[in-house]
Amino acid sequence: MEPIKSPLAARNIPAGLKSCVIHGYGSWHEAIAQGRHDFFTRLTPMLKGKGLTTYLVEGNTRTSRALLETDHFHIIVGGPAMYGPTILHAYPSYLWGFWYFDELGHGKDSSLRFAHYCPDPERREAAEYFFNGVTGYMLRENVSKLRQEPRMDAPLRPATATILCQPRETQVPGSAYLTTEQMIATAATFDRDALVYVKLHPHQSKQGRRQILEFCENHPNVKLSDASLHDLIEAARVVITQNSSAGFEALMQKKPVITCGKSDYWHATLTPRNVADLKAAIEFGPETMGDFDYEGYFHWFLERHCLEPVKDNFATRAWARIRDKLMLD
Repeated sequence: MEPIKSPLAARNIPAGLKSCVIHGYGSWHEAIAQGRHDFFTRLTPMLKGKGLTTYLVEGNTRTSRALLETDHFHIIVGGPAMYGPTILHAYPSYLWGFWYFDELGHGKDSSLRFAHYCPDPERREAAEYFFNGVTGYMLRENVSKLRQEPRMDAPLRPATATILCQPRETQVPGSAYLTTEQMIATAATFDRDALVYVKLHPHQSKQGRRQILEFCENHPNVKLSDASLHDLIEAARVVITQNSSAGFEALMQKKPVITCGKSDYWHATLTPRNVADLKAAIEFGPETMGDFDYEGYFHWFLERHCLEPVKDNFATRAWARIRDKLMLD
């Protein structure tokens, strides 16, 4: 890997777009410095070949904030969504191996929120091949963004819904249309004789976990489970979340996904903004999404809009986005 210059040196970076400043927020700073992500170990030599010297600074520091006011090329990693004429965001997408390289942010903040998906019949064969390869591996090997319990030998008991919780402490105000409690209560009362699975987020705070546990006690048909995400999705009639990455993973099993918050994969989900709409989504979700083109959507979202550092075309595609952003010849 081409060395990335130190934060100390970054204070004296020469002005102009011949310098690339990577702003690593939180643990990303150390991870990038140690060369633990192939996105950057492959990006840096390419930038050098294009005449750009790469610097690494810790995000949200005085140095980082000062440099953001300059006309360097900036890559934000793990930081807040921000827009600027010389800014791109790099961050892992919902599935390992695929990265955002986006001008607005990642996840619910990415520019894909404003894009429109249209099935492309000419790419059908390529989309099916891509979908089957990615999903087959992940489901077979029990791969997820976070570690999962081993897959069950037999399927779980079928359920009305699997609800995938998110830590409320990390949610940006206004990003969720419905609360976790509203999602649980609506699913539980939709059919009181049917099971509802609730999976807590591994990073849920003790207080958040306790509040959800206490709420679930009021609904006898709600079962908290630590089973593999893939098993819980398989057992569910619909999958309900706010905008969790696990909701995106549910698309691998072609499940109707209900996102009760802002997301950038809304094109493949139902998005209720109130309890009445959520009830309707639970009832009609399987019918509404029955003929959705999951293969085409995966290909569009991951293959066409995200980057894969392991691919031979990674450097070419990454540079094309930089060139377009900076309006270079």
